[in-house]
Amino acid sequence: MKKRNSKLWYRVGDVLINGLATCMTIPLRLLSSDALIPISKFLGTTIYCLIKKYRERVIQNLTLAFGKEKDSEEITKLAREVFFNFTLTPLESVYAYIHPFEQFLLKIDIEGEEYLKSALALQKGVIALGAHLGPFTLVGARLSLEGYRFNLMFNEGNYPKLWKRLGDYQRRLGQNPFPLKPITSSLKKSLNCLRRNEILYLIADEQQRRGGIPIPFFGQVAFTPTGPAILSLKTGAPILPMFILRENGVPKKLVIGPPIEIEKTLHIEKDIETLTAKFTGVIEDAVRQYPGQWSWLNRRWKMPPHPLPLPVETVSQRGKW
Repeated sequence: MKKRNSKLWYRVGDVLINGLATCMTIPLRLLSSDALIPISKFLGTTIYCLIKKYRERVIQNLTLAFGKEKDSEEITKLAREVFFNFTLTPLESVYAYIHPFEQFLLKIDIEGEEYLKSALALQKGVIALGAHLGPFTLVGARLSLEGYRFNLMFNEGNYPKLWKRLGDYQRRLGQNPFPLKPITSSLKKSLNCLRRNEILYLIADEQQRRGGIPIPFFGQVAFTPTGPAILSLKTGAPILPMFILRENGVPKKLVIGPPIEIEKTLHIEKDIETLTAKFTGVIEDAVRQYPGQWSWLNRRWKMPPHPLPLPVETVSQRGKW
């Protein structure tokens, strides 16, 4: 009965959220992009104050990650910033869709494009490592404006109507989205786009208890998806981190990092673990530098926290964002 009720609520929520997205397009057509910031501050503050469950989850996660470095006042300030960025991301996505998106997206500078060009020159495709950091939904749209073929895999989960709408937005912005399930179909599409020497965008910062492996993230065990590592080791496609970062609430630059590499061994499972730990370390470094721009609502650690030492090679080969 409980499971049936949950499905019913998800269906109702899917209709309501989809309807809200439709309503959002009306006022956003009349506003400039500068108006998104005060609107998001209002919405973010409202959610922070009214929804105790999410507020406590964000503060708990921030405390787990930064409790030894920041006091409660700093944690609270960061939590408010998280909710601001959390509400700003969908507004930016809808805004880019309903306006001449070139005017909005071309203001985002690209840093590290030479890494992408060098990787594509190998003719094996590129795995773009993504995270729920900054306006992550605009990465493909920005690169598509430069003529790159961009594919992304998404998990529609419990909201198929909403994800269908988002898929329509992404296609209009020059991207090729496809669902995670069924797995055999998404795997085939992933391999095909890499064979065509295109970009495959994979977000790899969510909890994955089934099929994920325990990897250190902010010093705690986090079950992490291995998809980017498996595809890279199977096809030879390099993994390049790609994050759009904000300055004062404005999407400022798309940062493309150098390829994430390891020395391969004869043990594929060990290589998968090593590569997964290494790209997770890259995500952690980016989040540490821009903590207010990551979605700390993510239930990244579902197990009781217990410290796990970071692999030496992961720490020594990290970079700065």
